[in-house]
Amino acid sequence: MKSPAGLLFSGIELDRDSTTPLYRQLYLQIRKQILTGRLKGGIRLPSTRTLSQELSLSRITLLNAFDQLIAEGFLVSRTGAGTFVGDEWERSASVEPQPAVPPTLSDLSQTMLSLRSDHFRGVSYAHCGADTPTSFLPSHGAFEAFPQVVWRRLLNRHAQKPSKALLGYGELQGLIELRQAIAEYVFDARGIDCSAQQVVIVSGAQQAFNLLAMLLLNPDDPVWMEDPGHIAARIAFQAHGCQVIPVRIDDQGINVQQGIADCPDARLVFTTPSRQHPLGVTLSHGRRLELIDWAAANQRWIIEDDCDSELRYNGRQLPALYAMDQHDRVIYVGTFSKVLFPSLRLGYVILPNALVEPFCTMRAVMDRSPPTLLQAVTAEFMSEGHFIGHIRRMRALYQARQQCLVDVLQRRLGDFLRITPVDAGMHLIAWLPPQLDDQEVARQLAVHGVHTYALSDYCLQRYLSPALLIGFAGTAQEQAEQKVDALVQALRAMGLLSK
Repeated sequence: MKSPAGLLFSGIELDRDSTTPLYRQLYLQIRKQILTGRLKGGIRLPSTRTLSQELSLSRITLLNAFDQLIAEGFLVSRTGAGTFVGDEWERSASVEPQPAVPPTLSDLSQTMLSLRSDHFRGVSYAHCGADTPTSFLPSHGAFEAFPQVVWRRLLNRHAQKPSKALLGYGELQGLIELRQAIAEYVFDARGIDCSAQQVVIVSGAQQAFNLLAMLLLNPDDPVWMEDPGHIAARIAFQAHGCQVIPVRIDDQGINVQQGIADCPDARLVFTTPSRQHPLGVTLSHGRRLELIDWAAANQRWIIEDDCDSELRYNGRQLPALYAMDQHDRVIYVGTFSKVLFPSLRLGYVILPNALVEPFCTMRAVMDRSPPTLLQAVTAEFMSEGHFIGHIRRMRALYQARQQCLVDVLQRRLGDFLRITPVDAGMHLIAWLPPQLDDQEVARQLAVHGVHTYALSDYCLQRYLSPALLIGFAGTAQEQAEQKVDALVQALRAMGLLSK
């Protein structure tokens, strides 16, 4: 049988080069041996003199460790008898472990967990970064082309001499300078005539969708949702208990008459009119008027997500839906995630005047505005003209990247995929042979290291031919051949292409 000293010393290893003090190391290791049952209750420990010699430690170090263990009840000191392991830890360790009980969550939490499980049940790209060699994910842009020198200079300017306002909680609506810069930008670029008072800064479009759902909708309220449509917005509405009504997309955009026929009492419609997400259709002028007239006549709301509106490569686009609305029924959501970079976590909502105060009240319950420092840098980036210059460079770069990738895809896979260039955005649609399941194709491609999205992931009703979303913004022209070759090899390995 091992002596108490042998039992104790067998598992103790002290690192004398560690920044953790030796007494703390000794305390933690003895505590662990007691909790795991290796040191049994009632065992008498060697004297501090013996331990000092065995472990080559000073008695002060040992006493500091023992005092802490005694204070916490792991050891018991008996005058004239020595130091013993406490009995209560042995009793607690001997109790049969009970199976873990799942935490009790709210109905909202359960709904959100279920929706997340449903969405990621098919293909998950949680571990696929922007630098993945064969990523065709639509959200990956040319991050390497971001003007980091300019951004760093502006960041340093504010960080070196931060004001009290910059270090404080910030304005609930967001930094006034950024709101003014946004109001000026959307007037020039999208025809939106609004004041800075109508602009609220949020931490991305997803937060905007959730706050607007909380502000405008009750559980069971019906919402028109483009089908296929924006996954993140759809999940936000579903998580709040709304009935999501699928409204199909044709060559003019969302089919307003179908929405009226299927659900005339919808409380809200979510639309991406500038570039329908994910199909890329532009909502026609006639459909825009239909939608606005319906909302005005029935006192309904329209959320306009101006998805990828900055990235247009050919022709002039129609004004924003918000700019055409004379009845204050449209709410405009914009974000800097695509045109700058996602981790900036800055977006904005432009609200009718009547909704500004209620929205900010709701927002105050949830959180404050995003970091003021990043808002200040972004405001200056815009006011000094860097934002517009960056957009113009990205348009030229992405257009060239798209054309190069389309050329390679058509040359290598023209008999398998049906592809046409797009006028805006960061991805195109690659239509598959009709007998295939696009979700299964995307899943198998991911197994072979080629990452993209299935069009069916965006659908509430599967009425369209199978297709993949192919992002081109993150594929440099010199990488196009290599990436497409990886796609070809994966499709061959899956048995979808002849050798």
